[in-house]
Amino acid sequence: MEVGIVGLPLSGKTTLFKALTGNKVPVKDKEINIGAALVPDERVDALAEVFKSKKVVYASINIVDMPGVDPKDRKSTSRFLEGARGVDALVHVVHAFENASVPHPLGRINPQEDAETLDTELIFADMDMAEKRLSARKILPEEKALLEKASKVLEGEQLLIYGTDLGDEEKEQLRKMGFVTARPQIYVLNVDENTDKNLIEGFMSFAREKGRLSLNVNAELESEIASLEPEEQKSFLQEYGIDKPAVVRLAKTLYDLLGLQSFLTAGEKEARAWTIRKGATAVEAAGAIHSDIARGFIRAEVVDWQVLAKVGSWEEAHRQGLVRLEKKDYVIKEDDVLYFRFHV
Repeated sequence: MEVGIVGLPLSGKTTLFKALTGNKVPVKDKEINIGAALVPDERVDALAEVFKSKKVVYASINIVDMPGVDPKDRKSTSRFLEGARGVDALVHVVHAFENASVPHPLGRINPQEDAETLDTELIFADMDMAEKRLSARKILPEEKALLEKASKVLEGEQLLIYGTDLGDEEKEQLRKMGFVTARPQIYVLNVDENTDKNLIEGFMSFAREKGRLSLNVNAELESEIASLEPEEQKSFLQEYGIDKPAVVRLAKTLYDLLGLQSFLTAGEKEARAWTIRKGATAVEAAGAIHSDIARGFIRAEVVDWQVLAKVGSWEEAHRQGLVRLEKKDYVIKEDDVLYFRFHV
């Protein structure tokens, strides 16, 4: 999964990028920054401890941090947004913190207005792209019809992903063409400890009215905590009343947005989380590991992770009759641990 972080200048996008990537990626101002965010997973940790796994592999998210979208400089905006045309989803960061060293460019805090301003800039970028494609010398009739339909949606100040006149297949075609607003989008309200609760609640209500998923994150604090050792991180998260770190909450929101889930594998060699689509079958999950496993699929041995962690081994789970034997068409559940039998 690859997501793009977008926002107006000084919204805290890059600070969020640092928090998500654990401050392990050098960043440059006014450049596209790329890194990977590992998603801590208590299920993987528990299984690794039980099996004494030599290797622990968490799910990961590729993050593309775009420079701030400046309404006063549309040419640079279009250039920077090229990095967003290949991502699966957009994380739209909105300024909701008071910091004298990072003042809001307009000297005021109004997250709803900021969110709508950025949406407008994204719409303008896609309108420019549609216009260029429509002016091409050679264009297929069906592509022209789709682009004209998309242009009408954009002219109506709607993001393509939320365009009610476009079908799911049409939106998918527009995503493949590279239209930014055809990508699903979530809001991240960047707050601090002094952000007014009414402002937060008001923005969350605004997001719901827009039909968008949202969460609030103190990016500065999370970035500082992400630099600490794991045990220190837990202590500071508890001290500040943060239930789960930003990367875990964002991953959950993105999985919901994109219709994804994870399954687990565990043994002495490795404990690992694998990402698949919701509704995926056992043979699809096998293919996520390796195409040979899917091709030679015989059956899947399945047990809930908490059950496996409690009994301590596959052998004991089998002895107690806790392991289910499933065929290719079994639909994977979120907390399943799988062991595949296959022959090639």
